[in-house]
Amino acid sequence: MTVTQDQIEQFNEEGFLIIEDLLTPSEVAKMRAGAEEIARPGPDQQSLVRRQVEPAISRGDMVAGDYELSLRKMTSIALSRDDVFVAHALRPSIVEVIKSLLGPNLILYQDQLFMKPPRVGSRQQYHQDQPAGFDIDPPDQLVSCWTALDDSTLDNGCLWYLPGSHKLGALTKQERDSYEARAANQELPGAVPLVMKAGGCGFHHGWLLHASGANLSDERRRGYATHYVPSESRYVGQGDKPRHLLQVNQDFLHVAGQRFADRI
Repeated sequence: MTVTQDQIEQFNEEGFLIIEDLLTPSEVAKMRAGAEEIARPGPDQQSLVRRQVEPAISRGDMVAGDYELSLRKMTSIALSRDDVFVAHALRPSIVEVIKSLLGPNLILYQDQLFMKPPRVGSRQQYHQDQPAGFDIDPPDQLVSCWTALDDSTLDNGCLWYLPGSHKLGALTKQERDSYEARAANQELPGAVPLVMKAGGCGFHHGWLLHASGANLSDERRRGYATHYVPSESRYVGQGDKPRHLLQVNQDFLHVAGQRFADRI
């Protein structure tokens, strides 16, 4: 996958880049099957994979047909070394795009599979990926790839990007909440819906404001997000340092004590 200079400039200006049909139908089918396997409850599930049930189901306000359809998201699938999702995180067509935006030396910092089940999937308010739980330095060096595993539509809760909002830098919770309030009041013009077929990818900057709607349809809207940072980045969070990172590129210079990759 060759990224053009125009695409790089578009990303720098708008904070996102959309590429359709980056995965083949067979690649999408393999990831769907993998998602269904990991979502099945049981003692043999990977211990690193974290699962979150939809809030309305947790409260008892709604009921899902089965456990998989109750899930809001699953986290750290590739970082648990699941073969299908590791292969996706290392997929050359995706890595080449990320490298064109962040440079050649990368690690996968986090990965999340958003399940968005039919009639149950809840809204995700406007937020920024960084610094919400990522805590890297430099703070502007994170790019997420959101891959559609199902067709993403207005009805089933597609993502919405706010072009250029990455230029605002890291916002406070109060500032982020103000954008959500404006969106709720239909007072946030310019937001772009990420409507795409399964196999398409949206790449966005860590500071880009984005949200997703509730799933009002009878169709799933699964999306898999892989979050990348340069290998030379430093962890500056207050909690435990991340330990289960996936090195995307083996060929980079060693900077002692400065790289996440030292802690893989």
